Amino acid sequence: MIAACTRPAPQVGPARGNDTSGDYGAAPAPGPAAGSAPAAPAGPVRERAQGLREAADLLEKAEAARASGNRNLADMLFGSAELLTGPEAVAALAPRFREGAPPRITTPTVKVADSAPQPKAVGGSDDDEPAARAARAALRGEVMIDGKSLAGSFGVVLLEPLGRKWKPRTPKQRVIEQRGREFGPHVLAVPIGSTVSFPNFDSIFHNVFSTSEAAKFDLGLYKQGEAREVTFGQEGIVRIGCNLHANMSAYVVVVSVPHYAITDEEGRFHFKSLEPGRYKLRAWSERSLAPVTEEIVIKAGDNDIKVGVAGDAPAGPMPDKFGAPRGQRS
Repeated sequence: MIAACTRPAPQVGPARGNDTSGDYGAAPAPGPAAGSAPAAPAGPVRERAQGLREAADLLEKAEAARASGNRNLADMLFGSAELLTGPEAVAALAPRFREGAPPRITTPTVKVADSAPQPKAVGGSDDDEPAARAARAALRGEVMIDGKSLAGSFGVVLLEPLGRKWKPRTPKQRVIEQRGREFGPHVLAVPIGSTVSFPNFDSIFHNVFSTSEAAKFDLGLYKQGEAREVTFGQEGIVRIGCNLHANMSAYVVVVSVPHYAITDEEGRFHFKSLEPGRYKLRAWSERSLAPVTEEIVIKAGDNDIKVGVAGDAPAGPMPDKFGAPRGQRS
């Protein structure tokens, strides 16, 4: 059924007009037999009619899937029909198939040019807004689970100064691409108010969504070379999935504090420029359900720390956008 859901809508070309060059002097084509309807000529009308017939078939299958309790399949089939008809033609039916899913973002997609693949992790206050001059302290550390390194996963460390004022970071414009049935970057840290574009650089459709409390959204289906955007206005950890491909996952960590860093895949992190003083430290890994918090004191010069986080996040793919569990791949 996924193949049916990922087939692109037919491309309707322009009408040919009345150009008859080269036809002068030709014998007239025989007409249709008496009492029979003429066959529709190849062209945009036939293509559109075929698309509508396919859409009608998909809608009937979507309704059957919904009636049997398979809301996820019903939504996929309805979305494929919607691509064929255009959203306005089936808008009245949309709530029937999307009830229980995250809010749908229906802004028109934008065309995007392909570029170099994104790295696995992006985001850090030292890189996003380098200090005009180095402060008097630095902090190196390691995020660990049960005394061991993160071993192939990423974490995020946040520092909030205590007892003094600080300036919020400027919102950013960032990208999480869909390439090779993976999201890139896999972990992204951004200040509150940042906007993230989700371009599709695969030849198949994807359906980006999140059911996280900090940001619930559903970007729907769109094809290669197109993108939709999401602005993140609330602090928190946003888990991103693809409703068509269960193995795809990413995280957007939306921060309100002035200092933040993503670890490497062994859990190591580095803040290069800090003012000495008290800080509230929060640390999280993609294998953790929630961040841990502790108060630390950073002295002038170099500082080192090890931070332990829980490895209590459930293994396997995230549920679909209706909250139902699913297999390793779809």
